[in-house]
Parts: sequence; C-alpha cells; structure tokens
Amino acid sequence: MAKIRDAASAFKTLNGLVCVYKPSCISIPALQHRIVSNLCRDLNALPDRPREQRVEIVGATNEPMNVKIVPNYADDPLVCGPRYIKEDFRCSWATYLGLFSSGVLLLGINDGTKLTYHINIGRPTRAFKVHGQLGKATDTYFWNGKTVERSTYNHVTRVKIDKVVAHMQAAHQKTMFELSGLHMESQTTYELASQGLIRPANSKLPVLYGIKCVYFEPPNFTLEIQSVNEYDKYLWTIIHDLGVQLKTSAYCTGVQCIRHGKFNLEDALLRKHWKLEHIIQNMRDCQQILDANEQMVKQKSAHLM
Repeated sequence: MAKIRDAASAFKTLNGLVCVYKPSCISIPALQHRIVSNLCRDLNALPDRPREQRVEIVGATNEPMNVKIVPNYADDPLVCGPRYIKEDFRCSWATYLGLFSSGVLLLGINDGTKLTYHINIGRPTRAFKVHGQLGKATDTYFWNGKTVERSTYNHVTRVKIDKVVAHMQAAHQKTMFELSGLHMESQTTYELASQGLIRPANSKLPVLYGIKCVYFEPPNFTLEIQSVNEYDKYLWTIIHDLGVQLKTSAYCTGVQCIRHGKFNLEDALLRKHWKLEHIIQNMRDCQQILDANEQMVKQKSAHLM
C-alpha cells in the first residue's frame, strides 16, 4: 500500500488512470462524485502545511511598540473552508457504461484525463458477460421493461444456442468487411486484417468480434461478447434477437464488463476501496499496465473506411 506523508504530497500523486468496479444502478456522474468526495475527505484529514502567520504591531504610538507574530485566521480552515474541494479535481471516463451495466470502468484523474482521451479514441476491445432469460420478451429488451410476450423454451438446448451464436458471430464479421466495400476472399481484405484488429472508422458503429455461450441453465443463460463501440441497449438487443432465432423469446437481465483492453476485474477497485490510499496504489498499478501495453494509448490497428 502506498505510504502517505501529508496532504500536499498525496495531492501531487493524484495524476493518472484509475480502474474501478462500477456497480449497477449507479450512474457514472454519481460514481465520479463519490470518488472525488472521498478524495477530498481523506486529503483534508491528513496533516497539512502549517497555518500562515502575520505580523502584528501593538502598543501606544508615542512609546516603544511591540512586534508579535500571531496566527493568521484568514488561513484557518474553519474560516476559509476545507483545503481541498471537489473543484480542485478533474475526472473523466474512458468508455461509457450504462446505468444498469456494471464492471470495469477506467477513470482519469487530473492529468490522467489525457490518458482516458487517448484510450477513448484508440477504442480497445471490451469483453462483457450479458445475462439473459428465456420465455419472456419486454418492450425495452431489459428486465425492467413491460412484458409484451411469453413463450415456451423447453425445445432450447445448449447445442442450439451455440449454433445460433456462432452464426451471429459470423454474420457480424461478414458485415464488418462489407462495410469497408471489400470482398471477404480478396487480397486487400487479407492485408487489412493482417495489420491488426480491424476497427470501424465510425466510433458510433458497434462491431462484435466474438460471441459465445458460457453458461446455460434454462431459463437462464450467459453470453460472453467481445466488441467495440457497443452500448447497453445494443447488447440487450442481441439477447432479444437470440431469442427470436431460437423460436422463443428472451430478455436481458444484466450486463457486466469483465475486461477493458488489458484491464480486468482483478485490477478494479470495489466501492469499499474508493479511498485515497487504495486509489493512489491502483493508479501506480494502472500505470505499470499502460507502460507494458503502449498500444492502448497509441493504437495501431486497421480501420474500416
């Protein structure tokens, strides 16, 4: 654990990337507010610089006067307020997670906002565990929506789900190349793919690189999806489409981000660890990961036009 001597030295180290675990039903602005508030609280509880003093001259003007050094109450935290406030911090996220999604979230604090910007435009892949349930469909494709359909699912097996998700993965990969105007079996397509992971030039175009079923216990199942430019409602739609192709209905019950680039769940700070000493240590660990994987901030990959 990082050793903290005083508030001033601790504040100077708060410049970097932090990996946290975002709980479900907590928005990113609320999470940022919680973390920054905890940092202010912990910094203000640490030993700080000595209070400033002022020179005071007392006594009658027609007699020798006394010069004294007294505390400057204008510098007292009880008068001027806490030393560290929320406005002293800048905090930004690298890639957005929806309100009902949970999992790995990268935050940049102060100068670390530059890192989140480069990670955002580099668009490293993210891996999700998307949980679904068979037998019901909702108008939002999520569990909190209004039920619009019920159906049987006894005919659904693990083999059928694996077959459908394999077909969905192949269809997404084919569409990815078609959007570039290239033929799947052309030399140009091969050269483009050999340059690295293919990413769309449009940052709003979702691309799925892998889909597989990692859990099946009717009516519940879980898909592991690797993608870029995705968003929560798009992942909900995948569950709904899977139910349609299985000749039943399905809705999403939860979305969890388990990996973002080279950052996984083991690197993420839980809510109970959103404290100064843990954040400073996590910031150092994240920097080591970035140093070992420079491609996350200097992405070299093929892009679809």
